[in-house]
Amino acid sequence: MVSVHPTALVERGAELADGVSIGAYAIVGPEARVGAGTSIGSHTILEGRTEIGAECRIGSHVIIGAAPQDVKYHGEPTRVVIGDRTLVREFATIHRASSGGSGVTRVGPENFLMAYVHVAHDCQLAEGVIMANQASLAGHVEIGRSVFIGGMTGVHQFVRIGEFAFLGACSALLQDLPPYVKAQGNRAKPFGLNVVGLRRHGFSAEAIHALGQAYRILYTSGLNTSQALAQLDRELSGIPDVQRFIDFVKRSQRGISK
Repeated sequence: MVSVHPTALVERGAELADGVSIGAYAIVGPEARVGAGTSIGSHTILEGRTEIGAECRIGSHVIIGAAPQDVKYHGEPTRVVIGDRTLVREFATIHRASSGGSGVTRVGPENFLMAYVHVAHDCQLAEGVIMANQASLAGHVEIGRSVFIGGMTGVHQFVRIGEFAFLGACSALLQDLPPYVKAQGNRAKPFGLNVVGLRRHGFSAEAIHALGQAYRILYTSGLNTSQALAQLDRELSGIPDVQRFIDFVKRSQRGISK
C-alpha cells in the first residue's frame, strides 16, 4: 500500500513501489521511481530521472535530481540513482549528472547524508559512505566504500577518496586521498592511518600492521611518490589490502594529498 499525503503532488508517470510514503507538500516528478518501503519527507522534491531504492529514508526539504550546476548542461536526459537503505537528511541536495560524464550521479546503498549535504553532478559514492552536516562534493568526485567525511568539508571536482578513508571536519580536499588514510585541514593533509575505522570494519591486526608500513613508506620515509611506489611494489604488493592502496595511488590523475 502506498501512502501519499493529501497536499503532496505525485505527477502522472511517477512509479511508487509498495509501502512508499510521501509527506506533506512533497513533489514527485513524472520520471521518478521510488523503491519499496521508502519514505519521502515533507516539502521534498524529486526531479528528473530520479531512482531511489528500497527502504530509504529521505528527510524534509530535500531536493534530488535537480539540473546540474554546470554551464555545459543543456537538458540531456541524465539520472540520479540512490541505493537501498540510504538515509538523506533535511535540506540535502543531490544533482543529476551533466553532459559528457557518466550519465548518472550515484549514491549508496546504505549511505548516510546528513543535513545540508551537497552531492554534485556525476559523483559516484560507494556503499556505507557517511557525510556529516554541510559537507559538499563538487562534480565527478568518487568516494570509496565506508568513507567518512566530516562536517563543513569541501571536496574539489574530480577528486577521489579511497575506501575506509577518514576526512576530518572543516577540511578542503584538493587532491586524491588514498584508502585507509586520515586527513584534515585546509588544504587537507594526511595524519595517519584510520586504525579505529579499520578495526570497526573487522580488519585483522596483521592487515592493519601491513597498511601502517605502507603508509610510512609513502608519507614519512622521505621518498617521492614514484620511489615510494617502487618500494611498495618490492616489499608489500602481495598483500591484498596494500595492493589496493598501491593501485589507487598509481591511478591518481590529480596527485595524492601529501
